[in-house]
Amino acid sequence: MIKQLIHALQALAAPAERQLARFPDFVVKADELALDFDDALRCAAQAGSPLSPAQHTALDRVGDVLRRMSTAGNAHVWSDAALRSAPDWATVRSLAADALRALGAPVEPPPPNDAVYVRGRAP
Repeated sequence: MIKQLIHALQALAAPAERQLARFPDFVVKADELALDFDDALRCAAQAGSPLSPAQHTALDRVGDVLRRMSTAGNAHVWSDAALRSAPDWATVRSLAADALRALGAPVEPPPPNDAVYVRGRAP
Protein backbone atom coordinates (compact mmCIF):
# COMPACT_ATOMS: atom_id res chain seq x y z
CA MET A 1 0.00 0.00 0.00
CA ILE A 2 2.93 2.34 0.57
CA LYS A 3 3.90 1.87 -3.08
CA GLN A 4 0.52 3.27 -4.19
CA LEU A 5 0.99 6.23 -1.83
CA ILE A 6 4.49 6.89 -3.17
CA HIS A 7 3.21 6.83 -6.76
CA ALA A 8 0.39 9.25 -5.88
CA LEU A 9 2.89 11.59 -4.23
CA GLN A 10 5.24 11.32 -7.20
CA ALA A 11 2.36 12.33 -9.46
CA LEU A 12 1.56 15.29 -7.19
CA ALA A 13 5.22 16.34 -7.13
CA ALA A 14 5.66 16.08 -10.91
CA PRO A 15 5.73 19.10 -13.22
CA ALA A 16 2.32 20.21 -14.48
CA GLU A 17 2.82 18.96 -18.03
CA ARG A 18 3.64 15.48 -16.76
CA GLN A 19 0.60 15.60 -14.46
CA LEU A 20 -1.65 16.60 -17.34
CA ALA A 21 -0.28 13.85 -19.59
CA ARG A 22 -1.12 11.25 -16.93
CA PHE A 23 -4.88 11.36 -17.56
CA PRO A 24 -7.25 11.36 -20.55
CA ASP A 25 -8.61 14.70 -21.70
CA PHE A 26 -12.19 13.99 -20.59
CA VAL A 27 -11.40 13.88 -16.85
CA VAL A 28 -10.73 16.72 -14.42
CA LYS A 29 -7.03 16.02 -14.12
CA ALA A 30 -6.33 18.07 -11.00
CA ASP A 31 -9.20 16.31 -9.26
CA GLU A 32 -7.85 12.90 -10.27
CA LEU A 33 -4.46 13.75 -8.78
CA ALA A 34 -6.08 14.66 -5.46
CA LEU A 35 -8.37 11.62 -5.51
CA ASP A 36 -5.44 9.27 -6.20
CA PHE A 37 -3.59 10.70 -3.21
CA ASP A 38 -6.63 10.46 -0.95
CA ASP A 39 -7.33 6.86 -2.02
CA ALA A 40 -3.70 5.83 -1.53
CA LEU A 41 -3.54 7.49 1.87
CA ARG A 42 -6.70 5.73 3.02
CA CYS A 43 -5.46 2.36 1.74
CA ALA A 44 -2.15 2.79 3.54
CA ALA A 45 -3.96 3.66 6.78
CA GLN A 46 -6.34 0.71 6.46
CA ALA A 47 -3.43 -1.63 5.79
CA GLY A 48 -1.79 -0.41 8.97
CA SER A 49 1.33 0.77 7.16
CA PRO A 50 3.79 1.91 9.83
CA LEU A 51 4.59 5.60 9.51
CA SER A 52 6.73 7.76 11.74
CA PRO A 53 5.40 10.99 13.24
CA ALA A 54 7.50 12.98 10.72
CA GLN A 55 6.01 10.97 7.85
CA HIS A 56 2.48 11.55 9.17
CA THR A 57 3.17 15.26 9.44
CA ALA A 58 4.48 15.46 5.87
CA LEU A 59 1.46 13.59 4.53
CA ASP A 60 -0.92 15.71 6.60
CA ARG A 61 0.55 18.87 5.08
CA VAL A 62 -0.23 17.64 1.57
CA GLY A 63 -3.73 16.62 2.58
CA ASP A 64 -4.38 19.90 4.39
CA VAL A 65 -3.55 21.99 1.32
CA LEU A 66 -5.67 19.80 -0.95
CA ARG A 67 -8.60 20.01 1.50
CA ARG A 68 -8.27 23.79 1.70
CA MET A 69 -8.26 23.95 -2.09
CA SER A 70 -11.47 21.89 -2.10
CA THR A 71 -13.50 24.39 -0.09
CA ALA A 72 -16.27 26.53 -1.54
CA GLY A 73 -15.09 29.30 -3.78
CA ASN A 74 -12.00 27.48 -5.01
CA ALA A 75 -13.35 25.79 -8.15
CA HIS A 76 -10.88 27.87 -10.17
CA VAL A 77 -7.90 25.88 -8.83
CA TRP A 78 -9.11 22.61 -10.38
CA SER A 79 -8.60 23.51 -14.04
CA ASP A 80 -5.73 22.47 -16.29
CA ALA A 81 -4.62 26.10 -16.47
CA ALA A 82 -4.53 26.35 -12.67
CA LEU A 83 -2.58 23.09 -12.46
CA ARG A 84 0.04 24.79 -14.64
CA SER A 85 0.20 28.16 -12.91
CA ALA A 86 -1.67 28.45 -9.61
CA PRO A 87 0.49 29.01 -6.52
CA ASP A 88 -1.60 26.41 -4.66
CA TRP A 89 -0.40 23.71 -7.05
CA ALA A 90 3.21 24.84 -6.68
CA THR A 91 2.73 24.41 -2.93
CA VAL A 92 1.25 20.93 -3.41
CA ARG A 93 4.21 19.94 -5.61
CA SER A 94 6.69 21.13 -2.99
CA LEU A 95 4.88 19.44 -0.10
CA ALA A 96 4.51 16.20 -2.06
CA ALA A 97 8.26 16.21 -2.72
CA ASP A 98 8.85 16.80 1.01
CA ALA A 99 6.55 13.86 1.83
CA LEU A 100 8.42 11.63 -0.61
CA ARG A 101 11.71 12.51 1.07
CA ALA A 102 10.14 11.81 4.50
CA LEU A 103 9.11 8.38 3.22
CA GLY A 104 12.61 7.77 1.86
CA ALA A 105 11.21 7.59 -1.67
CA PRO A 106 12.70 9.13 -4.79
CA VAL A 107 11.35 12.43 -6.04
CA GLU A 108 10.93 11.26 -9.61
CA PRO A 109 8.06 10.79 -12.05
CA PRO A 110 5.68 7.97 -11.15
CA PRO A 111 5.31 4.90 -13.32
CA PRO A 112 2.64 5.12 -16.03
CA ASN A 113 -0.91 5.26 -14.76
CA ASP A 114 -2.58 1.90 -15.36
CA ALA A 115 -6.08 3.05 -14.40
CA VAL A 116 -8.86 2.66 -16.94
CA TYR A 117 -11.09 5.69 -17.51
CA VAL A 118 -14.44 5.34 -19.23
CA ARG A 119 -16.20 8.31 -20.74
CA GLY A 120 -19.71 8.59 -19.35
CA ARG A 121 -22.79 9.56 -21.28
CA ALA A 122 -24.33 12.98 -20.95
CA PRO A 123 -27.62 12.83 -19.01
